[in-house]
Amino acid sequence: MLAVLEAGARNKWSILKEVSNAISAGIHISHGRPSIYGSDVHDWGNYVESARELPDLRLPIDGFEHFCLLLKKDPTTINTVMDRKTSEDLTLVPFEDKKTLTIKVFNDINIIFGPKGTGKSCILQAIAKHYAKSGIDAKVYESASGRLNDIFDVKGKGLSINLNTYGINYCQDEIQVVRTAVEVDVTSVTKFKAFFESTVSNKNAKLILLKDIDTQEEGEAERSFSKYHDTASKIEAFSALVREDLLVKKELSDDEFIELQRILGLLLDRLLGKEWSGFVDWKELSLLNSAIKTFRIEVARKTGSPAKPSTTGFRDYAMNRIKIAASVRAIGKSLGSVIKNEEETVGDLGSGKGKLTFVTQFLFQNGNVTDGELSSLTNVKKGVQKKFVNSLREIGKHLFEDDLFHYVSEFNATEDVDEVKTVYELLLFKRYFTLDGLPYTPSSGEASMVMLQKELGTDKDVYLLDEPEKSLGNEYINDVIVPLIKERAKSGRRVFISTHDANIAVRTLPYCSIYRTHGPEGYNTFVGNPFTNNLVNVEKTEERRDWKMVSMRTLEGGKEAFGERGRIYGHA
Repeated sequence: MLAVLEAGARNKWSILKEVSNAISAGIHISHGRPSIYGSDVHDWGNYVESARELPDLRLPIDGFEHFCLLLKKDPTTINTVMDRKTSEDLTLVPFEDKKTLTIKVFNDINIIFGPKGTGKSCILQAIAKHYAKSGIDAKVYESASGRLNDIFDVKGKGLSINLNTYGINYCQDEIQVVRTAVEVDVTSVTKFKAFFESTVSNKNAKLILLKDIDTQEEGEAERSFSKYHDTASKIEAFSALVREDLLVKKELSDDEFIELQRILGLLLDRLLGKEWSGFVDWKELSLLNSAIKTFRIEVARKTGSPAKPSTTGFRDYAMNRIKIAASVRAIGKSLGSVIKNEEETVGDLGSGKGKLTFVTQFLFQNGNVTDGELSSLTNVKKGVQKKFVNSLREIGKHLFEDDLFHYVSEFNATEDVDEVKTVYELLLFKRYFTLDGLPYTPSSGEASMVMLQKELGTDKDVYLLDEPEKSLGNEYINDVIVPLIKERAKSGRRVFISTHDANIAVRTLPYCSIYRTHGPEGYNTFVGNPFTNNLVNVEKTEERRDWKMVSMRTLEGGKEAFGERGRIYGHA
């Protein structure tokens, strides 16, 4: 059947014989007949359907004839196809000898490989420097197995949070109210008694009737002014936004825009008018009360007669206690706020383990938090935080009792309590990794996995990876990393990888392979690709190497080692 097929075929070399084992494939190949073993197609009868799941060809194919030319590794055809891919010539100075190195790279996968100590990392650094000069973000990624905690700032050295985002009051004014609280006394009955029992003999004092007028309550007038002032300020800010924001002008017609400005202007004028009249009313009462108190004091001083007390003092006494109570409760409300955990997906651990997540947990010290893994978000010590909250709680228990200010004094006497200016200084935090919702400490290999995923998952124009395979297993490289690298290449990104791993260097089928070698004559750089199966010395173009043989020797330990592994696996 095979002989008949070959006899009728125009291109006999395009017929591949799929055999059942590697030995049979070797026999066919030794007789000059192309053969494959281990095809991804398990049933050729269903090839059309299964082809959708097969890997894409790395080089674009225009048709069957074109495909046949690529199978023959026709240099002209391969170069024509590769020229379709965006490329550029990089002139680098990567080594201490200051010699320039010019290489053609592609908006695709570019692999640098070779024995250790041949300067692969130097080339990567030179490429990074080249792109950085052009304003392109290009940093060399190195295995981060031991730096995962530092990279994610587990200790929270640069951690901060804006409480306003969560609608939490910082309570700076409230804490100051509690800290400076003092008792406001009511007017003694003896002062009223002394006033009514005394007679004013001074004729001039009798004529000053202002001293006998009762003081007026200012609170309502002040609150009315404050309401109009706050609203007017907001409308004024909104009017400025309307005037300056281009989107507002874009959405409204000229007439609508003019009408909106007219209405806002009218509203603002009325509010400002009420604000001013409210201010006048408030200050009128304030000045009147001040004058009454001043006259009473002066009359009493010059006549020797006691002045009429301006107030019983109970209102001030009660409002002082209420103000302290409101402040303590406002602080308590903030400390009782729940801040949702911040979660960031780090990466897939492979082998069905699941996704690793980085969690940041915030918690206010409420006096009962004892978790030793929690740290203070600021420089305020955890002990000071707890003493602050417990002292504040005692104040809250005695707000309307005679000994309230005893506890205020104890609160202020607490060591370093003055370091707490707002509730922000009472924040605790904990940062940790989780797997399936449970705390998890990734191994060094898993740390390398997720950090490499994070690097490849970041949207960049240029990726520079220095030996990314460190601490990684072959299965993970095959199943996760190689597909990610190919995905970056498909999207037209420039990917440069220095590697000793065959899965990365070979299975990615790079558009550009840069091979570094060292011998008696010194260092040499060869450039080529697997499609032409050539590696050309950039300084001596007549010197060529076989890409397949070099890759097999450098990355697989040589043909014999590669074959030996095949025989071992075959007997396993």
